[in-house]
Amino acid sequence: MKKTIAQAILFTSFFFISISFCVAQAYELSLDNRPIFSAKKTTNKITVDGLADEKDWQKTEARTLNYFYLTQQPYDKQKTTFRMLWDDETLYLLFECEDKYLTSSEKERDGEPYLDDCAEFFVIPAPKSTIAHFCFEINLYETKNDVLYINNFYENQDTAIKAYNPNYQVKVTYEGTMNNNDDVDNGWIMELAIPIKALSRTSELYPIKTGTRWAFTALRQERNELEIGRRVISTIFPIEDISKKVHQPNTFGIVEFID
Repeated sequence: MKKTIAQAILFTSFFFISISFCVAQAYELSLDNRPIFSAKKTTNKITVDGLADEKDWQKTEARTLNYFYLTQQPYDKQKTTFRMLWDDETLYLLFECEDKYLTSSEKERDGEPYLDDCAEFFVIPAPKSTIAHFCFEINLYETKNDVLYINNFYENQDTAIKAYNPNYQVKVTYEGTMNNNDDVDNGWIMELAIPIKALSRTSELYPIKTGTRWAFTALRQERNELEIGRRVISTIFPIEDISKKVHQPNTFGIVEFID
């Protein structure tokens, strides 16, 4: 019974994604006005080990997350560099983060890793923002919260479909001591490999190839105190009103897949 319910939820969710490509004009921005990030194609093997020692990582675009929100202390603005590679079957993501205070607690999948030091990647396999997007949120324990997020599902209320649990690789390495603010840490690296098929059949509408453009954003959540509560957020593209939510597809940028 549980499996049947989950399948029904996923079917309904993908239905909403399909119709959103046509009717969700409120969440669309002109392609001419949206920032573009370039992801270079790789023909080499990328080992997901959190080391980022493949030369291809240095050949693709590197962009820092320069938009900060909810900062209170001087050390809240910490550098994050984001990179992306691709091949015909996989998206490869890299977050390189300076971090003076490594903090994580969530260890249950589909829990709340976004309350920890956490990297997040939201993607729509189409060139325009719509009412639904895939979300990948992972903390330093490699705990995953992966959801299908639907904006304005009913009466301006959003919902997250947590039955979406794709298989993908993630590895984190860090320099420092976890959950100990008596010392100063150096930071962490997160490397991911997300199969294109993990985006289900939606990725077939705008297949990944040279010149394809998809909507996306990359974020970092930080918790610089041990007590759960205050968070710091940094993003690759600006968010209109962070007090509402980070799931604002109208603020997503574009990734263009290049050779």
